Amino acid sequence: MNIKHLLFTFIVIAGLAACSSNNRRFIIIGNISGLPVQTVILEQLTANDMITIVDSERSKADGHFEVSGLAPEPGLYRLHFNNNKFILLSVDKGNLKVTGDWNALENYAVAGSRPSEHLKNFVDAIRNHLCDFNTMSVVLDTLRLRGNDSVTAAAKQDFMNMKQQFTQYVERYADTTPYEPNAIFAARMLNPASESDFLSAFSQSLGNRFPARMMTHDFTEYYAKIIAKQHPVKSSGLVVSGTVAPEISLPDTTGKTLPLSSLRGKYVLIDFWASWCNPCRGENPFVVSAYNRFKDKNFTVYSVSLDNNKAAWLKAIDDDHLTWTHVSDLKGWSNVAALAYSVESIPSNYLVDPDGKIIATNLHGNHIEEVLQKILIK
Repeated sequence: MNIKHLLFTFIVIAGLAACSSNNRRFIIIGNISGLPVQTVILEQLTANDMITIVDSERSKADGHFEVSGLAPEPGLYRLHFNNNKFILLSVDKGNLKVTGDWNALENYAVAGSRPSEHLKNFVDAIRNHLCDFNTMSVVLDTLRLRGNDSVTAAAKQDFMNMKQQFTQYVERYADTTPYEPNAIFAARMLNPASESDFLSAFSQSLGNRFPARMMTHDFTEYYAKIIAKQHPVKSSGLVVSGTVAPEISLPDTTGKTLPLSSLRGKYVLIDFWASWCNPCRGENPFVVSAYNRFKDKNFTVYSVSLDNNKAAWLKAIDDDHLTWTHVSDLKGWSNVAALAYSVESIPSNYLVDPDGKIIATNLHGNHIEEVLQKILIK
């Protein structure tokens, strides 16, 4: 792990480092001794760097305040105080009580929310690790000045071991916590360059661990953008309407390579999806309807999966009754076709005419049939 990639962590716990329906409503009751009278702001943090103000209240002279919100699903929130002090919370519903001392806010206590208690323990552990890193950095600088190369080398190796153990701890927490906000908070601490294998698997597992969650969608979208930046498209032009669709040549479900060009002469919907992507699964019935209606009118679908688990991919095809062509290299977000088409989120699709030119992009819901109706029904 590269410490400079902890930006997301510092955004939400800066100031702590010392070394849809009424039944989803939550209330945060705060009592912070020594708190100067000020406006306390409740903010929601998403997995893709969006910060939304949910509520605010002027604190009382005795440090008491109450803020509230609606949580359609579990989410990551923070109490924002003056002087860039924060308290991080993992919120579902119900009443939370937060107590602490303004002069040592990092030692706050939270009651009424198991997810927040777990997150507090994790943040405390991270703070301790960061303090250890700072101490070790001072030791290394001192040894370098003294010029003892052998001792410096040994200390440097100890420092690398500390960083590796830290990374493993964060990965283990992200993989095992039962609370999605906590898992995503931990995953966002990791370096996408050096921990790409873990993050790819983590991203694809979220849909199974926490189905139909907005945070899942936001994180997969965030990670797709990271991957796109790490693997810039090397094509000669943008993949937009009016251009020839880049060739795709990937294995089908039997392992046989099936190029997109083999379907030349038909209208083809190139559909990027994945078994773990809940929005994709929600779109599948519309694609099925369009395919069944127009498959005898020179139309077909060429689905490219961003899965890395073949069994899950095949099961989703069968469960959703997707009876057209399917291909995948089982490399998740590193799928070569997704990179070539600059796919940053799924579901995503391109409609190609018989000459191989893109004539429409990102058709969703009933719009798929509406466009095909105009093209194929004279």
